[in-house]
Amino acid sequence: MDFPRNIYIEAAKNEGHTSTFLENTLSYIDNLRSKNLPVIFSLKHFSILIGMELSDVIKIIQNRNNYYSYYLIKKKKGGLRRIVAPYKDLKFMQSWIKENILDNLEVHQLATGFIKKKSILNNAKNHENSDVILNLDLRNFFETINEKRVYGIFSSLGYSANLCVEFAKICTAQIPEDKYEIMSSEEQEYFEELYNLKESVLVQGAPTSPILSNLVCRRLDLRLSKLANKLVVNYSRYADDITFSGDRNNLPNIGILKKIIEDENLKINWDKVGKYKRGQRQIVTGLLIDGKVRVPKKFKKEIYRHLHFCSKYGAYSHFKRICPEKSYGKEWLLGKIYFVYSIEPEEAKKMLKIANSINWEI
Repeated sequence: MDFPRNIYIEAAKNEGHTSTFLENTLSYIDNLRSKNLPVIFSLKHFSILIGMELSDVIKIIQNRNNYYSYYLIKKKKGGLRRIVAPYKDLKFMQSWIKENILDNLEVHQLATGFIKKKSILNNAKNHENSDVILNLDLRNFFETINEKRVYGIFSSLGYSANLCVEFAKICTAQIPEDKYEIMSSEEQEYFEELYNLKESVLVQGAPTSPILSNLVCRRLDLRLSKLANKLVVNYSRYADDITFSGDRNNLPNIGILKKIIEDENLKINWDKVGKYKRGQRQIVTGLLIDGKVRVPKKFKKEIYRHLHFCSKYGAYSHFKRICPEKSYGKEWLLGKIYFVYSIEPEEAKKMLKIANSINWEI
């Protein structure tokens, strides 16, 4: 997004601005342009760039916690995940910030989650054929990143303090009391910890949260990768999943990792800490890495089982029997097959051959 620098200089001179004002403003402009970032002077300027009325932008920011829906979704491995999803106008503002500002920024090369052209396969390949792997999980990852830290990201880019405050508000949320009180008892149980934070944080559902989490973790990635290099082991991070691998005698001490992670204002989920030797079931971000990276047998067996029953009893009857809400059974199953294709294309081709022989209408 180019900025008409020469036109601005001419207009500023015509309006009688001082040379000091012009010098400071041009320094602000040139700093942002050097980073390939859009030049934005104020919230009013931002509203013009995104094509919204300033009054609407202000209203949304001031009442942002009421511009989210709060609900639970099922996790793949069981249990529920809390989602805080922005309404249309707030999501539009967040998406603009993501696409025009945040997507222009570099994250650490060993951060593999939420990044174009990187996947769980890229992450797992860092650790294949390892003697031992050490897996860690960061607890409540997004929710440990508060509004103040998000402000720091925008401030480090060179945006004005007032604008950084507004951007940080746009990208974070806090559950309002009235919304919490009307939740079901099950929802309150899952949202209680987030509600009790009493501060605005990154939330699952906002398009800006993934990239902001990677940007906040740049120093964590730098510190942990330096430690890994010193110990001659491998390191990578996929969102909240941290993995080290290498010789069993060289892996970092968990106490040192705890100190570094907590020093970065993050927390370890101790229920998901595990060390796995060669010969054991070594899994990194859901993929087996003992030997060539591949999809776990259980996952592939499940696909073949569904294909078998779809062929034998008909797809409609099968999905109606096992899970009535899976009205898009074909798309659901093909999604799993194409996931396998991204890791093991030859295995997936066998699955697709069976899938193509099924009459999905009956």
